[in-house]
This record gives sequence, C-alpha cells and structure tokens, in this order.
Amino acid sequence: MLLLSLAFPAITSCGSAAPSHLGYVALRGANGVTAYRINNHSGAFTSILGSPFPTGLSPASVYAHPSKRFVYVANQGENNISLLTADSQTGALTEVLPRVPTGIFPASLGMDSGGTFLYAANEASSNISAFAINSGSGALTQIAGSPFATGTNPLKLKVSPSGKFLYVLTPNLRSVFAYTITQGAGTLQPVAGSPFTVGTSPSSFAIDPAEHFMFVTNASTSTVSVFAISPSTGVLTQIPASPFATATTATSTIPVDVTVSPSGMNLYVVNSEANNISEFSIAGNGSLTLLTASPVSSSGTGSVFILFDSNPQFVFVGNQGSNNISVFSVNTDGTLANVQTPSTFGASPSSMFVLP
Repeated sequence: MLLLSLAFPAITSCGSAAPSHLGYVALRGANGVTAYRINNHSGAFTSILGSPFPTGLSPASVYAHPSKRFVYVANQGENNISLLTADSQTGALTEVLPRVPTGIFPASLGMDSGGTFLYAANEASSNISAFAINSGSGALTQIAGSPFATGTNPLKLKVSPSGKFLYVLTPNLRSVFAYTITQGAGTLQPVAGSPFTVGTSPSSFAIDPAEHFMFVTNASTSTVSVFAISPSTGVLTQIPASPFATATTATSTIPVDVTVSPSGMNLYVVNSEANNISEFSIAGNGSLTLLTASPVSSSGTGSVFILFDSNPQFVFVGNQGSNNISVFSVNTDGTLANVQTPSTFGASPSSMFVLP
C-alpha cells in the first residue's frame, strides 16, 4: 500500500529492520485485511507477507485488541464479525471460524480501552450488538440484553476514552445517541436527554483524549459542531459559537471524518469533495480556529477516514477514490506535511486501526 522510502515509494514484504508497530486496513472490495509494519521514525508502511488476509464479505470496520493478539472485522456483506488471531512474531493474521453473527449491516466497531467489551453499530437493523471478549482466546459472547435499541441507521460508534460512555451517530436523525456502560457487565443504559441533536447531515465524530469535548462533522453545511461532555453523566451540550466552518470561504468541502491530536490541542477534518484536510487549533473551551496554513491537500481522492498513528508524529488518511492511504507528518505548529505519495492498491480502504 505505501512506501519504504520517502524518495521512492513502494510496497514490499515484511522484514524492515527499523523499529515498527502494527497497523491493519480493511479492504472492502478484497474481502480482507491488509497488515502492515509502520516505521516509527518515517511512517513508512511495509506489507506483512500474506496480506490481505481473508475475512467475510465487504469488511467495513476493523478494530484490534489492546493485547495485540486479536483483530476484529465487521463484515457488512454477511452480517457478522470475523475474529483473527495475530502471530506475535510476524503480525500475520489467521481467521478463527465460525464468524459471530451481528445485527443487519454492521457499520462500525468500538471497544473499551481494557479490551473487555466489543460493540457493533448495525446500520440496517438500527441496534447495537454487544459482546464480552474472552481474554485468552478472543472469542466473543453476546452479553445479556444485546442487541440494544438505538436510532435509525446508526453509522458510527465510539466508546469514550474513560470507558464510561458509548456514543452512536445516526445521520438520518441528525442525532447522537448516548449510553452509559455498566462497568463489569457491558450493558447499555440511555443517558438522560439522549438523543442529542447535532448538525445537518452529520458524517462522523471524535472525542478528545481528556473526554471534555465531542466534535461532529456536518457534511452538507461543511461545518464542525462542538459539544461539551459532562464527565459525570455523559450529557452533550453544544458550546457557544458552534458550529465552525471547515474553510475560510463559503465553500462546500463535505467533511467526512475527524480526528483529535493526542495532546488535545489540534483537530483535523478530512473533506471528500475538496480532497483536503482542514486543520484547527482547539481552545480550552472547545472552540475551533483554522490554522493559517489550512487546508492541506489530502494527496488522494474520495477520502473516507483520518486517524493519528500511535506515534503522534504521523496522521493517516484513507482514500477510496484513489485506493490508497496518505501519510502526513505533524509539524510543531500543528500543521500537516505530506511525507509520502502512496502507491495504489487493488481495493478501496474502508477502515484502519493502529496498535502502539
């Protein structure tokens, strides 16, 4: 998928001597997951021998267990989840059958930071499947009460950094549904006042590492709505001056995904129509200010996701139109610089997860 050097990008087999960590990319058209070693110093990708590793049909979301032993993939074409075990030496993946049933059209996976529970947002059945994770085998067992009802056609799901809350984005209802997670049991209880109204045509959301704010991208208005998160209840309250434009002029950018820097000081929004990335600073009250150098080209077309590497020096953007992933370095002022022009590969990326 990506490159071995900055000057001459290429895809190669696993074997880099440089310190690295693992990343996994779900490839919808290839019905599989490609595994990579990501260089800690350059951000370069090295494909692990055997990639892509087979999953179910039309994988939409990938999530790795913090133990680094298990990888989970939501298969929209089969309404189930694949469990793959990772070789501790090579990072190669082996699927464990049978696959685990979900609701209809699972679109997004989420997990608590301890790796105790896995959640799947089921877009067509409008509910949330919840599973307990066996720490020894990675096996999934549906917990009592699952699936849990949510809004119509949920698209994105995230567990808050503290593990106390789960949030689900339902674009058709212009809402975020919020739940408390029962500690030790994983069951879901609606937060008082949920659902919370967001902007028009919401496409994605992110939560800052300190769990102070939620940032929601609004595709049709090319804006970002910002909400303060109550640390005790999980209630969302839109901050003054929200939403914030993704461009300095009245331009349609169609923001599709968003990520927050590990420091909580910067926000990045990838725009599919403009093929660029809006760069913001985040104030203490959650308000956003576009950086002077914003936007920067996404170095691809049809972008669908953006995320930070586990090494906060790099940011990755998945481009379905150009079938590649762009790699950016993060400058000290928070601006992004494209460090690699990625090679294309045979299927479009739908999701990515990076391990420490």
